Amino acid sequence: MKRDYSILLSRQLWAGVSASLLGAILLAGCNQSSASADIKAVATPPAVTLNSTVPTDIANPADPQQAAQFAWQEFIALTWPAKTNPAVPSSGYFRGQPSTTAVSGGTGAGGVTVWETFYHRNELYPTYATGAGNMLPDPNAAPAYQYGAATTITKATPQTSLTLFNNLDEASEITLANMYHTPFAAAADALSKSFPNPTPAQQQQILDAQIKASLVYEAKGNPAIFNYLKTTQFNNAATRRRAKAQAINKITNMPVTGTAFELPSGAIEIKATWRRYDSTLDNLNNFHWTKGIYYTKNASGGLVANNDILLLIALHIIQKTPNVPTFTFATFEHVSNEATGFRFINTNPQVVGPPSYPRKLPDPGVITAARQFPIPGAGSPFNLVAYNQAMQAQVRSMFGANNVWANYQLIGVQAVVQNDPGGPVPAQQFFLSNFATETNDTLQFFQGGLGGPNQNVPGPNTAHVAKFNGTKYIGYTAGGCLGCHGSQGQFQGGDFSVIAATGNAFIPEPVRPYPGGPVVPQNPAGFPLPH
Repeated sequence: MKRDYSILLSRQLWAGVSASLLGAILLAGCNQSSASADIKAVATPPAVTLNSTVPTDIANPADPQQAAQFAWQEFIALTWPAKTNPAVPSSGYFRGQPSTTAVSGGTGAGGVTVWETFYHRNELYPTYATGAGNMLPDPNAAPAYQYGAATTITKATPQTSLTLFNNLDEASEITLANMYHTPFAAAADALSKSFPNPTPAQQQQILDAQIKASLVYEAKGNPAIFNYLKTTQFNNAATRRRAKAQAINKITNMPVTGTAFELPSGAIEIKATWRRYDSTLDNLNNFHWTKGIYYTKNASGGLVANNDILLLIALHIIQKTPNVPTFTFATFEHVSNEATGFRFINTNPQVVGPPSYPRKLPDPGVITAARQFPIPGAGSPFNLVAYNQAMQAQVRSMFGANNVWANYQLIGVQAVVQNDPGGPVPAQQFFLSNFATETNDTLQFFQGGLGGPNQNVPGPNTAHVAKFNGTKYIGYTAGGCLGCHGSQGQFQGGDFSVIAATGNAFIPEPVRPYPGGPVVPQNPAGFPLPH
């Protein structure tokens, strides 16, 4: 029987939050001019239900507290332990379903969660030999990743598994930048300096350390998407191509003459960011961890699949709802991200910028990442820092002091479409990004679309998000996660799903070893292009 923990909130949450914590939160709010707004976020115990049921809508998307509550409810429900499936053969789980016997964190920091049993982008849109007529498998089947006959993947060892739930087949921030965990990057630099004339064995040690520094990523969709694709056969490239063309007609107010690609309400996609584990630096109990697949290159340039322990450091959750058909975008990070830090390299830095640019963009070199828009705290219209602290305390109170999910924090939510920041959408929300997942200036200052010589800088005058106003679709120069998914998803006919827009042609992206060299700070000016 599923337990509903909403009743426990009033009894345990505020008992579980220490007086000193609440005092600090309230004092931080009271010391600012917007004290009333800050106190609103924490002074009255919010009637927040945290259980395994994913919320389906936000009553008022413009209310930041409602949006934050919605996001935390999504996060706890989707990180709930997954329901085991004893049937053979199967994946071992009922995919996308929560356990009815375990509670949040109840299967440990390394337990399989609901979202991890969702369908990988390559399961939803495999690389088939033909463009039509291919059927998706049994919904509870073990993961099977089909990259096509032209892609050869070698196992690193005979024991390497290719059927794990977490298939980290992306090794860059949507091809725009390669990311590295700073402590591992520094260790690779130190190792390289200690071997000025490395032997082949020492050179391999250096390469292993450079590979270890890289962040890796994966994208998944929930059963609502799987079922939609199975019913429509839009998992097939040719069938979906026609539907995407109709979707483009629809959002550009052109005649629609066939079925348009349009995901149902309740469609959820996940983007997860992981890094490698180091037993001398990391405590596994402080992170959600998994045994996952990531990819490297061998000496001849071929793809190699590897298994290792990986730590979850960021989680995007996007959901289509009745009130927000342009999708809600919530993003979470591990609380240690800024303290440990990241470095990155832009994939196509400019040597000479066009005359209209204020500087060479994207910036060259190995760059120390900086969060350009801090998480809103005291003095902000909505004190998200304080709200996170209250929710983390609630999670520990309800599900145990060592619950791993209390070590994550909400960075922000996008649910309102606008052309520019202002009013109910301040700059941090308008340009919402995740420090581990959208880090370079292109992504932290994304607006409109992509432009420039290599299509890798923001084009802020490009209206790539279409919203229906009751009569017709209107274009918006939206920013952040919303703007990016509009430009690379909706505008391409994929209904805010980038994987739907680009599917059936995925190839695992091998890790790019950390290059080393001088490190420079991230430019805080972003992209002040004319707009």
